[in-house]
Amino acid sequence: MDSRMILDRIPLQFCEGPFWGNGKMGAVLYVRDDSLCISVDHVKLWELRETLPDEPKAAFQQILQHKTEYLSGDPRYVEDTNIFDDNIGRTRLPALAIELKLPGKVTGFWADTDLQSAQTALKISLEDGSLLCGNIYLDSCVNIFSLELDHAEGGLKVKALGWDLESPKLKVLKSWNYEPCRLEEKENSFCVTQHFGKNQTAVLCGKQIGKENKAVLAVSIDVDELEKEQTLKAAGEKLTAAYLENREHYLKAHEADWAAFWNRSSIEVPNERLQEAFAQEMYKLYCNEREDSMPITLQGIWNPNHRMPAWYGDLHNDLNVQSCYWPAYKTGNVNLVRPYIEYYAAAMPRLEERAWKLFGIKNAIHIPTMMAPDGTGAASEWCFWNTLLGPELFVAVDFVWFYEYSREQDTLRDKIYPFIEKVIHLYEEIAYEKEDGYLHIPFTTSPEVDRDGYMLLADDATFTLSSLHFLCKKMAEYAKILGKDGDRFTKWSERLAPVKTNETGLPVYAGIDVFKSHRHFCQLYPIYPLGEEAHNEVANKSLDTAINQGFLEYAAFSFPYMGIFAARCGRGNMCRTMLEIYCMVFRSRNSFTVNGDPYQNGVLRISDTNAGESSDAFTLESGFFVPTLLCEMFVHRSRDKVWMLMGIPDEWKDCSCKQLVVEGGHCLSIEQTDYQLRRVVLTAGYEEKITLCWKEKKAPKRIFRGREEITCGQKGQCTIFVKTGEEWILEF
Repeated sequence: MDSRMILDRIPLQFCEGPFWGNGKMGAVLYVRDDSLCISVDHVKLWELRETLPDEPKAAFQQILQHKTEYLSGDPRYVEDTNIFDDNIGRTRLPALAIELKLPGKVTGFWADTDLQSAQTALKISLEDGSLLCGNIYLDSCVNIFSLELDHAEGGLKVKALGWDLESPKLKVLKSWNYEPCRLEEKENSFCVTQHFGKNQTAVLCGKQIGKENKAVLAVSIDVDELEKEQTLKAAGEKLTAAYLENREHYLKAHEADWAAFWNRSSIEVPNERLQEAFAQEMYKLYCNEREDSMPITLQGIWNPNHRMPAWYGDLHNDLNVQSCYWPAYKTGNVNLVRPYIEYYAAAMPRLEERAWKLFGIKNAIHIPTMMAPDGTGAASEWCFWNTLLGPELFVAVDFVWFYEYSREQDTLRDKIYPFIEKVIHLYEEIAYEKEDGYLHIPFTTSPEVDRDGYMLLADDATFTLSSLHFLCKKMAEYAKILGKDGDRFTKWSERLAPVKTNETGLPVYAGIDVFKSHRHFCQLYPIYPLGEEAHNEVANKSLDTAINQGFLEYAAFSFPYMGIFAARCGRGNMCRTMLEIYCMVFRSRNSFTVNGDPYQNGVLRISDTNAGESSDAFTLESGFFVPTLLCEMFVHRSRDKVWMLMGIPDEWKDCSCKQLVVEGGHCLSIEQTDYQLRRVVLTAGYEEKITLCWKEKKAPKRIFRGREEITCGQKGQCTIFVKTGEEWILEF
């Protein structure tokens, strides 16, 4: 697959330039004041101080008694802080930067990034007619950013930058008494140290050499405690020098690492825009997610150097975090999800403390909507968003996904089972019985559904009930695997109110049907990601009801998210359309997400706010929906059924996928030619009975288990018992 990203206009803003990453370090290039400006970010750039008392204004039971006051922001019941205007505490911090002064005004720009090798060929035209050519990459294995420019005999005029504390966009850093950066320069090298937080330091080291009429620059960044600053400086200087002495060695390892990533799986579709988008988003995935890094935040490793990160750059514990990992699971990269599980499991003591302070419940977990990696709330610990119920359910479902795809019993035993057990216990304690004899959950959320000017909170959100039933079912299964007694999960689930559907399908809350256009679709949670409903009347009615509300209140991610539900209802044309709308409307020049409708495509409601944040603010999850949906179009699982090619549009004559993964760790490669399913290869990841389903009402011509030909196919489906590592082949 030849995958390239070509940027042929001068990138005057952060969301217009080429970008690179290795999970710990990220860089974006843009042009500013006749200079190449390169933001250099690191995942550990966090301010983690709390500037307000670490006590909620009101306990959950008090909030229940004063719901109206709580929703209106009454300071007696919720922290009276405008968290989007006042930078009061925990937040992701901006990147550092380097500037390369150019010998004239930039009049032309060409950046050709080979996504397969994560390397960029650069051409810059200057007003005097001269042309600067170079190559850039950020090493996949070590923290080195490398830039090589031709015809730079005199060397590059490099200026290293910490934070501009006088900038209005960074004034909060000055109010926190941050020190200006310290710059040390030698003949061909530099080192910037930027102190932050209580005792943290970021160290940016760089060195350049001249070689064969070229200037080569190597830049490294690392973050640690202040007392280790000299150690970081020495390590950074040593790494940049070693790289410049043996660039071929580092480049070879870099290329091999990216090749291994791309070889795990692939798709081929007859739609150039969607094929390119798949490659671009998978490139972003591996730039951001690594097994030994940190969980991915809203902007990941690409925070600007000249402003505070949008929305605190936090771990946003709903779909914003969840959907960043869906394509990793589906493309056979479950190992990349490990930091998410590790960090949240390590944060359990703080999450238990939150449950005690807000709910008065011990051995339970409550998770803030906006979170730093240590489990503390981003912005304010106890603001409105961080006192809602629900985020812990999003995370608990993710923990289930990790086991379902990895089948790691040690992780199940040590992290997943105890985590989910404490999440369920929170709801066990706050559930209350009504006249119908069922247990109900009070004051639940279905994100961003508003009524009367406030976020609608009510008992028994479909999202809440369906998640709890799903988690209880899985925990009963996991208890058997671990030799534990899981009957209590089954019994409590039987007492918990069921999700009741009606002629409109799944409601938003018990007794409240979908009544307006909105963006999160959490009423459809049983369809995806839970996979409890698919290709049936409930799924189709629910999807029709959502469609009928229109899309004027959607966000960028809403379109591909809606496409996932379409795939699980067998509506391939809708899948394609939702992807096309996202790709045409909600992407800046370099494919970062654009929030709102700033390019005036006319797909959202016209308002004062839907132009979104400025063009250098973006989130990653919207783009990651693209490869997720494309994988779903080829194959997805619901309960014990694996559905194939159910989301392929009518116009796609030939398409294929290789080594896509479904729950159970089963890998599938599927070929369609001349509009017909031709071949399926399944490699089993787990021993179980599954049913393979396809749209055409025809039986396979031949079925092989290994080299043995067997007979078990029916028209439209085939039920097989698979064992770990077995290969099954269906030919049509």
